[in-house]
Amino acid sequence: MKTNMKKIASYFLIITGLFLFFTNLVDAKECTTVYGGGEVCETGELSLDKKVFNPKANEYWDNIDSKDYTFAPNEEVKFSLRIKNISNIKVDSARINDDFDRLDDYMVFVGSDKGDYRAEVTDHKVKFEFGGLEPGAEATVYFVARFKLENQLPVGTTCITNAAHAYSHIDAASDSDFATFCVKANNGKIVTTKTPDTGFALSNILVIEALAFAGLGSIAWIKAKSLTK
Repeated sequence: MKTNMKKIASYFLIITGLFLFFTNLVDAKECTTVYGGGEVCETGELSLDKKVFNPKANEYWDNIDSKDYTFAPNEEVKFSLRIKNISNIKVDSARINDDFDRLDDYMVFVGSDKGDYRAEVTDHKVKFEFGGLEPGAEATVYFVARFKLENQLPVGTTCITNAAHAYSHIDAASDSDFATFCVKANNGKIVTTKTPDTGFALSNILVIEALAFAGLGSIAWIKAKSLTK
């Protein structure tokens, strides 16, 4: 009877150990015991590579200088975002936020028409949710935006930098990357900056000072004349 109990206990310990092992793989968190009791668990880390499509070269580039290619008003722009788990533990909830609010003055979002993941646009951000990513696993997503009409863009060549952030934690960005590209509007809107009327111009101040000194001189002359009488 004692032997059977020992066997049952051994089997139980083995099953419990296997359960904890596989649970740890699923949770994919690396936990360490901290002084005073308790544990601190960390999830994996991500890398992010953001690119913009160069129509002239027919490939995605990190950045497109105006001398290499300049977009036109109403032209579509394609973006790619590659996310990768670069740690040796699983990332439980990987996501990307693209800061589209930086593009609002120049572009409109068209859609994400390629890849296995669809974008959600909320709070002026293009968002992708990936769920879990195993160590070394990666995924690439795409989205398309279009420049506004010529009369809605600043006249001349304007270069824009658009950033994106990859998250493996709830709040802190695991990695960030950006892409720069340019648009040219020959007949765009004129953007002028007016200096606020916060004071007098220097020429006005000099005139006032001259008048003030002339006034003081007149008063002094009158006073001197009255004393000599």
